[in-house]
Amino acid sequence: MKEKKVAVLFDLDGTLWDSSREVLLCWNRVLSPLGRHIGKAEMDRLMGLTPREIADVQFPDLPPEERYALTDRCLDAEAPYLFERGARLYPRVRETLLRLKERYFIGLVSNCTEDYALAFLHAHALASLFDDHETAGRTGLDKGENISLLLRRNRIERAIYVGDTAKDLAAARAAHVPFLFASWGFGTVPEDQLAASNFSMVPEIASSILGF
Repeated sequence: MKEKKVAVLFDLDGTLWDSSREVLLCWNRVLSPLGRHIGKAEMDRLMGLTPREIADVQFPDLPPEERYALTDRCLDAEAPYLFERGARLYPRVRETLLRLKERYFIGLVSNCTEDYALAFLHAHALASLFDDHETAGRTGLDKGENISLLLRRNRIERAIYVGDTAKDLAAARAAHVPFLFASWGFGTVPEDQLAASNFSMVPEIASSILGF
């Protein structure tokens, strides 16, 4: 089979699944003994941020070393729980990825930890549908740099990035790839940005963008 050089790349939180309820549970198991609590609205605003950004947003009252250590404890609690139980996949994710896999290289690029991404792939038996993935937790790079890294590593000639926040849009622009807004997710982008209203629309829009 001819090697695929055209890719569809995805963000994770707010694009492929919504794990906010499960992550909220894990965080409060860590925070409650410390007299702290995080609510759903607070959790939603953290989705898609890097671990350091999460710490700065959520625990600004703590000295840097303490806030980063506490955030690491919370993040470390997520993966084991999600690895076994998973979270809520958005409608038709599996079926649509199977369609895309027939034509495109499929990648995952997220600001999450590496274990979090692996938990997603394992819990929903999706590892075979992704050709490669990259995370901020593994590289320490921002999302735009990780998109570029994945493209270079796999010698991808053309790609689009599908995500749900303005930060995803900025990352795609930094990597010089077109962006498709997942409007079912957590964030917002300028109104003139190309958008999909549900996951099953991605193949048709990808074809129109990539010409393949």
